[in-house]
Order: sequence, then C-alpha cells, then structure tokens
Amino acid sequence: MGRHYAPGEPAAEKPRGRNVARLLVGAGLVAVLVAGIVAIVGGKFAGCGASSTVTVMADPALAPALRSQASLASDRCTTIAVAEAPDRESAGRLQAGAADLWFAPSRSRAEAVSAQLGRDLPTTVVAGSPIVLAGAAVPQPASWSEAMTQATIRAVTADSPYADAPVVAAVAESTRPGGGDDQALNAVLAQYAQAAKRVDGDPVTAAAADGGVVVVPEYAYLAAKKGRGDLAAVVPKTGAPRDELLLAVAATGERQAAATDAGKRLAAAFTSGDGLAALARDGLRGTALAEAPSGGVGAVTALPDPDRTRLAHAEQAYSTLAVPLKALVVVDTSGSMDEKVGDTTRIGMLASGFTKVVTQIPDANAVGLWTFSLATNGGKDWTEVVPTARLSDKRGDKTQRQLLLDGVNSLPGRVRGGTGLYDTTLAAYRQAVKDFDPAYSNSLILLSDGGNEKNGGTTLDQLVAELKKLVDPARPVNIHTVGISKDADLPALKRIADATSGTAQSADTEQQMLADFVNAVAKRAK
Repeated sequence: MGRHYAPGEPAAEKPRGRNVARLLVGAGLVAVLVAGIVAIVGGKFAGCGASSTVTVMADPALAPALRSQASLASDRCTTIAVAEAPDRESAGRLQAGAADLWFAPSRSRAEAVSAQLGRDLPTTVVAGSPIVLAGAAVPQPASWSEAMTQATIRAVTADSPYADAPVVAAVAESTRPGGGDDQALNAVLAQYAQAAKRVDGDPVTAAAADGGVVVVPEYAYLAAKKGRGDLAAVVPKTGAPRDELLLAVAATGERQAAATDAGKRLAAAFTSGDGLAALARDGLRGTALAEAPSGGVGAVTALPDPDRTRLAHAEQAYSTLAVPLKALVVVDTSGSMDEKVGDTTRIGMLASGFTKVVTQIPDANAVGLWTFSLATNGGKDWTEVVPTARLSDKRGDKTQRQLLLDGVNSLPGRVRGGTGLYDTTLAAYRQAVKDFDPAYSNSLILLSDGGNEKNGGTTLDQLVAELKKLVDPARPVNIHTVGISKDADLPALKRIADATSGTAQSADTEQQMLADFVNAVAKRAK
C-alpha cells in the first residue's frame, strides 16, 4: 500500500539525480543511433564537395545489364553513367578518352584493345555468360567439335565481339580429360574456319534466317530474342565454356584515381546479392554461371576455362586458318615407294591418307598434284597430274576434288625409276610462286621416301640458294616437307623447308602422315 501524507504535510522531494541519469542515457542512445545511421548510409546525406560523373562504356547488347549495376553503385557524390558504343569502336573511343571504364565482352577483346592502345588495362572479371549455339532450332550435338563441323554452323565477321567464341569453346572442350590433342584441335578449327559460312548484321538473327547457328554468349542470344521470338539456343552435351565479362579501367592521368575507385564499387555491385539478381533479369550470370536468366539455356555444365597460352596459340592458328589454302602437293613415285609398309606399300599408304585429306578439306581450298621420278615425262623428272584449282571448280563434268581423287588413285601405277628430288623441287616451287594468289595461304607440300639420285642435275646447295632467291616476303610461299619412312633424306628435306620458312616432318604410318599434313596446313605462309 502506498505512502499517505497528512493534510499540510509537504510531499517528499523527487529523486532528481536518477532522472538526470536517465536523460543522459537516452541522449547517448540517440547519438549512437544517429552515428550508426550515418555510417550505414555511407555518407549519402553528408556533404561531399563537388559531385562527379564516371563514364563506363559498353556494347549495346550489354548496356542494359550495366545500367542496373551502375544504379546500384552510384551515390550522391559519384554518378556512374553508361555510354553505349559498338564493340568494334572500343579502342578508338577509349583512345579519345570517351570513357573512364569499359565493360569488355571477353578477355580476348580486353587483351586486343589493350594491345591497340599500347598499354595494359587493369581488369576485373565481374560477370559471365555460357557460350551457346544460337539461331535456328537444331538437335543437341554431342560435342563442340561435332557442332563446329556440321553443315548448319555459321561464322561471325572478324570484327564481331564474338569472333573468338568458337575458339574458346573448342579449346575448353579439348582441355577436358580425353578431349583431344592439339592436332585434333587444329583439324576442328581448320574445318570451321574454312567451311563455315559468314553472316552479317546481328549474327543470331542472320544465322536463323539461313537455317543455321552461330557460336555466341548466351546474352547475345537473349538480346536477339527480344526482336525475334522464334530463335533457339542449345549447348552441346559436353557442356558450355564461360565467356568472361570484365570491367577495365581506361582512364589515365588525373581521372584514373576516381575511375579506379568507381570501378571497385561497380565490381562490388556485380557480386552483391542485388547485383546477381539484376544480372539474371538482364540476361547475364555471375562468374560461376549459376544464376540462369529467364529464357536462356538454363543450368549448364561448365567446361574448364582454357589455358591462356594454349588459347592464344589456337586463336593465332584460327586467324591464319580462316584464309583458305592453296597447295601444290608433290609426291615421290620412284621405285622405292613400292616398299612394303605392313599390309600395304609406301605409295599405298600415301594414297590412302591423301584420299582422306582430299575428301575432307573444304571447297574453299585450292589443291594441285604433281608426281616425280627420274626422266618419266619426256626427259623431265616431274609430271603435272592435276593443275592447281579450287576444289569446287569444274573441268568438264568433274569437280577439282574428283579430279584429284582420280589422280590419287593413279599413284600406284606411276611408281618407277629413281628419285629426281632437287630439280623437281625447284620446278615446283617456281610454279607455286608463279601461281601465288593473295586471297590464299600459298604452300608447296613435298612428300618423298628417299634422297636425290640424279647425277648432273641441281645440287642441294644450288637448290637452297635458288629457293632463297625466289622467296618474296610480299608473296610468301612455304615448302613443307614430309619424309616417308626412315629411308628419306631428312637432313636435305629440312634444308629445303628451312630455305622458305616451312616445316620438315617425317611419317612411318598413315596416321602420322595425316597428322603431318594437318600440321603443314596449320603453319600457313604469312
């Protein structure tokens, strides 16, 4: 029961000290809360002096996704603005200082633009997109190597930001256990580079209109799909390689520090929870490819990222292989080519292997066939069996390809006599130089199982000297030699090849000879 006071009795004094303490505690809590709010918002309501704008440039296909991330990363002090520009204009615009940051569509593009600018661009991988086959609806291929050699495959133009995507896919797949060696990789790239029909404009739409598919990142397919709903995309059963999207700092001088700081905030936005959700809405994925965007290819099995050195070599080979081959093939038909090799003969092995080559290489190539043995053609050591021409060309009712196959089938019946190696090589090289065509990579492929047996003809020293005189850097023609069996004069064949910056190889089996031919095709004249 509470205390009662008699009338007229003064009330007890209130405990003022306790109330003051309570007021101080309350004030302290308010101060802590205010300080916490200021810290949490990161100074958005604090003064920051003059505000600034940092510009980040991107290809139109990537700009929507970048705007979402820029909105997350901007604050009261710094606005991150997005500028659209076709990827092919990136180097020129960055050189002119049109942007502080650049959203690069692939690591290969970042490296290429860095080389064009003559300086390294600091980069950070901020997003990813699986590489897919997009365009018309096609059955799911078993592998990328299968997809890239089918009739439905199309190729983008050389200035497309997706030009290297097929190479990335092929190298990534070959990196898997049992994925194949460099020779198999080169064969796939050669077939794709020379056989795939080029498409202009938007590659996905153009390929679909032609009933084909192109190799592009998933985001390119989704961007094209906005304008044409019947497009389709698929990933081979082996899985999808990752296209890396990078944020590059392009600013220099006094703007570099602000650009670097803005780039760090933008990179953090990409990897935040809100940023990953925005990526999926805008057709991209995080670096692990886990967040599948709506309308894309769904969950994918990610192929391993390709080794950078191996990828660089493959990209260089591909750019060279994209130029069709013009080759004069010169075959030794001396008597020793009848020597047994297992169940066949040397000439039989060569004919079988050459048949496979002629059957498989694309129409865009031009090939001719000579044979040689001592004095079998009116005193000359060499015979022109089939003049060099494009494989799709027709003479009479036969294509060049069929004429070559007929010529190859005739090889066993031409075997006789000795080896007139040096005079033949000089005559053939003169012909190849005369027939040089800048639209092709021009080569002479020489196959022999022995050494020169001609008395009184051109010597090896004379041949090498003449070859060096005929070499013209503006009209390059390489000689690639293949020694058939251990009886071949490999030192002489190497000197011949070296004189024209060609290659010298040897083969004891049909499989090795085919591999040597593929290697010769891959090492084009430049």
